[in-house]
Amino acid sequence: MDAWQGFSNITLLVLIALLNGFFTASGFALVRVRSTQIEALVVKGHRRAKIAKSILGHLDVYLSATQFGNVMTSVALGWLGEPFVARMLVGVFTGLGIENPQVVQAISFSIAFGLVTFLNIIFGELVPKSIAIQKAQNLTLWIAYPLRAFFFVFSPFIKILDFVSNLILRIIGIRHVSEEELMHSSEEIRLLLAQEKNVSLTSKTIVLNAMDFRRKQARHFLVPRREMVALKVEDPIQQSIDTMRRNKYSRYPVFSDSIDNIIGVVHTKDIFKHELNHRENFSLESVLRDVSFLPETVYLEKALDVMLHKKTHVVILVDEYGGTAGLLTLEDVLEELVGTIQDEFDREVPEMTKITDDEYLVDAMMTTNEIERLMNRELSPKDVLSIGGFVMEQLGHIPTKGESLQVNGVEFTIEEVDERAVEMIRVRRIPEAENE
Repeated sequence: MDAWQGFSNITLLVLIALLNGFFTASGFALVRVRSTQIEALVVKGHRRAKIAKSILGHLDVYLSATQFGNVMTSVALGWLGEPFVARMLVGVFTGLGIENPQVVQAISFSIAFGLVTFLNIIFGELVPKSIAIQKAQNLTLWIAYPLRAFFFVFSPFIKILDFVSNLILRIIGIRHVSEEELMHSSEEIRLLLAQEKNVSLTSKTIVLNAMDFRRKQARHFLVPRREMVALKVEDPIQQSIDTMRRNKYSRYPVFSDSIDNIIGVVHTKDIFKHELNHRENFSLESVLRDVSFLPETVYLEKALDVMLHKKTHVVILVDEYGGTAGLLTLEDVLEELVGTIQDEFDREVPEMTKITDDEYLVDAMMTTNEIERLMNRELSPKDVLSIGGFVMEQLGHIPTKGESLQVNGVEFTIEEVDERAVEMIRVRRIPEAENE
């Protein structure tokens, strides 16, 4: 073997090793990079970012391309590298006086195989992988053009391999899963957040609440019709002012004749500004603002969109018959994201007071789901959300104080009633022995 041929072989092996590292780094970079990083560069007009975005949009086939290139270069490295290194070692061992050709060949092949494998793992796998993980964005932009060119040339082979592999998966009963479907599920994200020590409890709470936000309906979080403080447009203005001073809310819905006919909303500051200016002949209509109406089944995400778009803090929720179901405030919505927002006028009333391990005094507005978890019993409610509504559904009439019933091992006793609604209920988990 002359010097020129040896130099040519070494150069070829180095190029193949670099290609092997290129495909390894490409695969890891594409999986690691965040699409939002690339999107931001696309907006700025970055050319390579546009190609990278296209590649990320077809991630499955481009990952197949990197695997195809990785296998090709690994095979080529072994096919060319091991014989070349072995031939060099044969000369070395012969010079050392080892004459047996079988022994020389066996030792040379073993050392050559181990050396090429070692170098391939280091420079073709571990080093490119580490670079790709730490510099995913820059590397994705750098590999965009060459990877796209490689895919263009070898796409027929790559597509055939993809088709055959998917066919084999179908034959053995395994469905092909795209890379997008392998993203973290909500359960995995919850677990990751629980294990993460560098994220504050508040941040974790907001993220977890946001994950459930789009599945929550407004009817679960409204101020019920019977608890709404509304102003009647026909009432004297002083009566409305007195109502505002007693309740200390910043906004009030205004209705005409019936609460089902809400015509707008007034701001307390507008009323008091008129009062301070000694305008005695003003009415609610003069400071009335528009109000938005939404069905009570609307999801909180949609309700928040409407509030932000209309720049309003209050929307009226209507039932299926067009009547007023209740009122939803921006504070109610935001509390589902960040937790309870308490101001200087709020009086914190506990929803639940523990009496014993098996007995609690609860607010009738607590949900049936909360009571089921508390009592570890299934109640199977039909069309009601609150535990007060569930009790009335089971009794079939408006209960009186002291009235009780048992459902699936749970005893409900009415403790407080306000006109036609239940206020407080005592719930008790009946021991199994007593239940029998």
